Amino acid sequence: MPLPPRINLPNLPFHILNRGNNKEPIFVDVSDYKYFLSLLLRFKKELLPKIYNFCLMPNHFHLLLEPSSKGSLSKIIQKLTLAYAKYFNQKYNRVGHVWQGRFRSSLVDKENYFIYCGLYIELNPVRAGLVNKPEDWPWSSYHYYISAKNENIINNLIDDNPYYLELGPDPSSRSDNYQYQVNKLMEEECLNNIRNQLEKGILGNLEFQEKYKVLYVSINSSFRTQGRPKKLL
Repeated sequence: MPLPPRINLPNLPFHILNRGNNKEPIFVDVSDYKYFLSLLLRFKKELLPKIYNFCLMPNHFHLLLEPSSKGSLSKIIQKLTLAYAKYFNQKYNRVGHVWQGRFRSSLVDKENYFIYCGLYIELNPVRAGLVNKPEDWPWSSYHYYISAKNENIINNLIDDNPYYLELGPDPSSRSDNYQYQVNKLMEEECLNNIRNQLEKGILGNLEFQEKYKVLYVSINSSFRTQGRPKKLL
């Protein structure tokens, strides 16, 4: 089935996913992860998106970002993946495709599902069995939200998830509540609901889907939510 056309509008958040070709590793050592983040920071400064959450996995990456101008979503990811592919092929003396193909972008309901999507992204290493707790994985935005001590590049890279600020009156209470909520989100039914909606191109409640799905001509007209995750507070 053909992929739906991009919703390429400004000031709307998107979940971005791209994988290595044939699901092969795209990050082999620590320097690869760091270089990818440096590229992401470079293009953030150039194209001015807001980046709320990220997770770099051995063979794919996730981003939750909000482009600032029309058409800039594709520009950001194209620049990022092309620059990294050039670096990766040169470093490992290889030729051919680094990426599996067209990146996936899913529109996210900022009012109802925004923070859930960010938590879902940061739970990837746990779901994949790479670590037992999200704080044990160094290559995600989780550390930004639970600790005041971060590498400078992550501090410069991340924009505060606006709903994170509603989790408490001060940084300490917000950090504690964030860790508590990420554990609640580990429930399999909740994770499957988010995953299924992202795969269909829109993560949101029924009203949000009806508003935006006309821009995705390939989305089935019978597409409906399977239930909203539990409230955070």
